[in-house]
Amino acid sequence: MEYAGHQLARDHRGASQMKLVIFTPGVKSSAIGRMTRLVVRALLSQQHHVVLVRTESAHVLAKEPHDFGCTAIPWTDEEQVAQEVASADCLVYQIGDNYEFHEGGVAWLHKAPGIVCLHDFFLGHLFWGWAQQRRDEANDILTQWYGGKIATNYFNVSDSATFISSTRETAPLTEWISSMATGVITHSNWGCKRVMAACAGPVFVTPLAYDAPGAVDAEEERKGDGKLKVLTIGHVNPNKRVESCIKAIASNASLRKNISYRLVGAILPDVESKLTEMAAKGGVELIISNEVDDATLSEAIREADVISCLRWPSLEAASASAIEAMLYGKATIVTDTGFYKELPDQYVLKVSPDNEIEDLKKIFLSLRSKPSSAAEIGKQAQAWAKETFTAENYAHKLEQAIPVVLRAKVVISAVDHFATIIEKWSASPELLGTPEILKPLSIFNTNTIV
Repeated sequence: MEYAGHQLARDHRGASQMKLVIFTPGVKSSAIGRMTRLVVRALLSQQHHVVLVRTESAHVLAKEPHDFGCTAIPWTDEEQVAQEVASADCLVYQIGDNYEFHEGGVAWLHKAPGIVCLHDFFLGHLFWGWAQQRRDEANDILTQWYGGKIATNYFNVSDSATFISSTRETAPLTEWISSMATGVITHSNWGCKRVMAACAGPVFVTPLAYDAPGAVDAEEERKGDGKLKVLTIGHVNPNKRVESCIKAIASNASLRKNISYRLVGAILPDVESKLTEMAAKGGVELIISNEVDDATLSEAIREADVISCLRWPSLEAASASAIEAMLYGKATIVTDTGFYKELPDQYVLKVSPDNEIEDLKKIFLSLRSKPSSAAEIGKQAQAWAKETFTAENYAHKLEQAIPVVLRAKVVISAVDHFATIIEKWSASPELLGTPEILKPLSIFNTNTIV
């Protein structure tokens, strides 16, 4: 069953007030859930009616959610969700690359299309999880977008690293989700080409909303002395380039003596052993704190001088950890690619993926030779981030996007009608591609970046 579109500003609401049903993971461990909580509260402050649908798999739904300040229901309560969908002005789906967090979002997006807030430009893990019970349908989707050869080999991979490296360029599945959306809001431009190729509606780019509740003004941070404190946060995996940081520090006697490197985040025992051994051999002070509670994490960020937010490959539309680091007023090291490339050069320290260790070494030496420079960069970044990554900005963009998307849906329906007529005429694809046909039809083009 596919649910019909919804009329904007129904009679029982004010002209500018809307009822929005937002599908999102709600569990506290979800950064997307944290971001959505901020946006929901901004929408509520503007007198919009918001109903939240939690999209996690059953075992995650049982865990404690964020406090969204509005009605929250599980996606599995089909009757209640259907009632809310039927009375909504617009449906909004928060989608990222984690099937356990977004199982319900994918299920309902197929039945009731809406605006997709796209958090990742690589959705292979989401697709993989979804495909386990739908292999034939999954193969059809892979064949449609990427061809039979890729479809044949797609599921024949041995590990996650191989899966990402072999599919991130050839089959990122961005098109799969985008093709079901009536419009897309995303958080950087670098992956929009694939979104545009699949979504018939408009595409919007706006900064991610995020916060740093434990932050203080950069100038209030205590002036530490001694070693330069470098920190990497989050699940420790090869994507975060921890080994490169260790190698860069180990490559110089002054850095070995004057840098303390800390990891805070979940880490597998074998990874911990490998990194500990590497640091010991290189003479690097490495502190592994594993997973900690929110208060301890906040304290670790405040105590750090520099946050390493390196990512390679970079697959996300925006990095919550990099934004949080800037909001804390920290000098932030990023890889010069994807979302990070679009950050203004004066607010972050960029490392080339082709010259990673040497660039890191230069940055560390520069920060060590002038300790005040880390604080100066962090202070400028904090001021910019506070104005940029706000829930109010995001909610305003969503308010702007909804009427544009709803108008586009009418146009797309008209195009579908004309396409059906042309198909009945048995028109060939070659005929449809001629300038005489394409130019008049351009008035129906809703596929633009706003």
